[in-house]
Amino acid sequence: MSVVTERAQRFAASLPDLPRPRRRVYLLRHGMTDWNKRGFVQGSGFDIPLNDEGRSQARYAAEELSALPIGVIASSHLSRASKTADAVHTFHPLAARFTFEGFGEISYGDLEGKCIHADNEESRRLKNQFDKVSLGMEKDVRVGYPGGENAHQVEKRARKALMKLIDDCPDARHMVIVGHGRMNKIILASLLYGDASKFSPIQQGNTAISIVDYDPEDDNWTEVMLNYCAHTEDRGAASGGRY
Repeated sequence: MSVVTERAQRFAASLPDLPRPRRRVYLLRHGMTDWNKRGFVQGSGFDIPLNDEGRSQARYAAEELSALPIGVIASSHLSRASKTADAVHTFHPLAARFTFEGFGEISYGDLEGKCIHADNEESRRLKNQFDKVSLGMEKDVRVGYPGGENAHQVEKRARKALMKLIDDCPDARHMVIVGHGRMNKIILASLLYGDASKFSPIQQGNTAISIVDYDPEDDNWTEVMLNYCAHTEDRGAASGGRY
């Protein structure tokens, strides 16, 4: 049986109260994969599993959330996110467990499967292409990766999945969602700033915990915390894998 630690109790106690009828969403990024570490673009087209470090990160995140009254745990359909969510579920076995493709990572299209951090000319060319599109997205949500998605498409499907989860589980006031780096950044920018193009300043390390509260009375989202990574950083684990 999973044991709730004093650390987890301190984390839960550090969070602000949640007055009714507000709902709280704990948005996590998945744990590390080998492709994160090596600088390969995963996106939605490659289902790369967690590596040993990623599984440890998932366990650390699950332990950090273990003292909270989680009623629902949802994730992307991709295994790196679903296995991270399953780790959280071990501490909350009575929580409802859901999988939504709407929480999947952005499609990077033609760039998926490519290494953009190797020390060679081709990798530098691809990195320049990647950065150029990403910069364009910050100016216009309709700009997308060749053969892939744009920020507006990701925002639309992710918000649809989120609101379905909220509507279908009216009694769950604390919900965990495990997604992906770019998808998380886009939906957080959409919820908090009303503009999905403002995703760039938001950081999302591996198994980062971001918390937002939803007030259904005025349909408003507020930030509680973003990119909390103490559960990995305090243990000397890396948290910065991308793509």
